[in-house]
Amino acid sequence: MTGGAPHTFSLKDKGVPVPDIAKKLTIKTGKNTGKSPSVASLYRALAEAEAAAADDGLSLRPKPVHIRLPGEPLTAEEIELRNRLQAQPHPNAKLR
Repeated sequence: MTGGAPHTFSLKDKGVPVPDIAKKLTIKTGKNTGKSPSVASLYRALAEAEAAAADDGLSLRPKPVHIRLPGEPLTAEEIELRNRLQAQPHPNAKLR
């Protein structure tokens, strides 16, 4: 389906009824190419996406970011992430 899951979730979160969301989507492949999915199919896809997100422990929403000003110190979380990334081997190290 085109439109994408994040867009679909944002419409649902804004209170747009699922039947209206289904009308805005288009199936990309298969025998129903070019048609809108059924409301039941969309409910099923939303439930599967929510279950998958819950299974992998990831939020359906991105974490808000803070844009740091030049010279502003890193948070403990940012320092820890930087250290983890710097400890990893460079992905192209074998090619060099």
